[in-house]
Amino acid sequence: MRRNNLQHFFILAGLVLLSSCANTGTPSGGPKDTTPPRLIRSLPLGNQVNFNKNRVELFFDEIVALENPSEKVIVSPPQKTQPTVKAYGNKISVLFSDSLKPNTTYTIDFTDGITDYNEKNKFGDYAFSFSTGDKIDSLAVSGTLIDASNLNPVSGVLVGVHSNLDDSTFVKVPFRRISKTSQNGFFSVKGLSNQQFRVFALADKNNDYRFDQPGEPIAYHDEIVKPYTEPCQKSDTIWKDSVTVDTVKVRTITCYKPDNIILKYFAEDFGRQYLSKRERPSREKIVLGFGYKSKTLPKVKLINADVVNWYQLEKNPTNDTLTYWITDTLVTKMDTLRLAVDYLKSDSLNHLVPQTDTIKLISRAIRPKSDASKEKKNKDVPDVPLVTHLAVKTELQKTMDIYCKPIFQWETPIREVKGNPWHLYKYNKNDSIWEKEAFTFDKDSVNLRDYILQAKWNFGEEYKFELDSGMVVGLYGRSNNKYSQNFKIKEEEEYSRLIVTVQGINGPGYAELVDKTDKVIYRKKMEKGVADFQYLAPGSYYIRAVEDKNGNFQWDTGDYAKKQQPENVYYNPRIMNLRANWDVEETWNVFEYPILEQKANELKPKNNNKKQI
Repeated sequence: MRRNNLQHFFILAGLVLLSSCANTGTPSGGPKDTTPPRLIRSLPLGNQVNFNKNRVELFFDEIVALENPSEKVIVSPPQKTQPTVKAYGNKISVLFSDSLKPNTTYTIDFTDGITDYNEKNKFGDYAFSFSTGDKIDSLAVSGTLIDASNLNPVSGVLVGVHSNLDDSTFVKVPFRRISKTSQNGFFSVKGLSNQQFRVFALADKNNDYRFDQPGEPIAYHDEIVKPYTEPCQKSDTIWKDSVTVDTVKVRTITCYKPDNIILKYFAEDFGRQYLSKRERPSREKIVLGFGYKSKTLPKVKLINADVVNWYQLEKNPTNDTLTYWITDTLVTKMDTLRLAVDYLKSDSLNHLVPQTDTIKLISRAIRPKSDASKEKKNKDVPDVPLVTHLAVKTELQKTMDIYCKPIFQWETPIREVKGNPWHLYKYNKNDSIWEKEAFTFDKDSVNLRDYILQAKWNFGEEYKFELDSGMVVGLYGRSNNKYSQNFKIKEEEEYSRLIVTVQGINGPGYAELVDKTDKVIYRKKMEKGVADFQYLAPGSYYIRAVEDKNGNFQWDTGDYAKKQQPENVYYNPRIMNLRANWDVEETWNVFEYPILEQKANELKPKNNNKKQI
């Protein structure tokens, strides 16, 4: 009997143990953790003075992580060797490699990089400060960095200040205090003393915290700033539930001013000059490319042949892409060309100095065989020469705008035009015949191979442009094929018209219409403050204006040495919806909206991660 009782006891105990083991797993579900980590202590204390150790430690109530510490953690004053910043369990450690300066406030700005380990709840915009002297500098200045050419916010760019107000300080001396712009271009330079500063932004390519490379995009504030504080009112909302407000409490906080600095980011008109491209894509053509635009042309001499006047030069408006069309048949037959190219090259100080580059160009194209070397596969079948015409590309389409000036681009430069091979006709609907129409078809003054068709077009009329075959001879003897294209000019009722009176720009300027991708579709000079956009395609547009100070009808960048800011750009945030056969008049003051509110969100890039121009 006793034995049976023991058996029952052990069986019951086993069932209890089994049941207990079955319930020790991780429970499923449960509320998501939305609570950010909490700082419980630090070494040293926040804002501690007379601290001279090289390590800072922050302790939290849970395991924490750091997001992109190399990007988000900014230490001021800037360090020659970046501190080592790491998260260990519930601790963040900052180890300084540089010796700490005496009597200096140090700020470790973590921005929003501290999160809890699992759910990535952000600790918030946080900066930790201490001083190696007996006082803490706690003032700050803040603002927004925008692209000067299009008002887009610019992220990930260094912003710094100098207390030495000389213009040369930005070029010669590292920043005194620094920050970095956030996703929406916002910056806040902390740990400032009660004195005057100049504020700059810099794409610091060589990490020396100064503007010592002309290719580095920059921004600078025209005004000297002096940080200060003032009491501000802040509203805190307490909610009964997700949609119902319980109470709104107003409390007084300390605001750090100025907090509305706007920096306009630009790259100076600069580039290093060097021979960047050299190629011979065909036996008849050499292409040389240069690193930057130039006011002068290089001198090119053929070394391995005693010839002169052996090419015809085709250049682009900035002289940085040059095409040499070889006109001497002796040179075209040479497999290898050796050239001496004399030009002005940028030296280590970015000065232009004479330079001679000797280059070798090898043609990979198969040279045509002579008649004596040709072998007939079938002597009874005569050779039929392959006729290759001189090709031409054209913008002429079946439907054209009333203001069109179609461009025809030939495959090679033109050597000869026989007679008058081109003709323009207009269709007479009453008599059902084509009648000759006055026009011009002239070589473009800039582009060597382009010809432009111009005429006084009429709304809704049909035209025909013809080119007789064999009348246009290219540089290498090929002539054109016959060409004919019928086209019609759009009806006047198909267009919209927009007349914009722009207020706030007193000197020269122009207005532009951009589409929803911020692409410029139309550009018009302002006459007495008015831009008249005629013959617009119906659609939706935004208006922007440029204060064209030098009247060259293009946006010009800034120049720090000349203390010249980029030309001002303004946007109207209101969209214009234009319909066919509409005339719309709009009056717009460029100062109607603050500069940061001018650009519609639809026009801004979806990921504001632009770091440099």
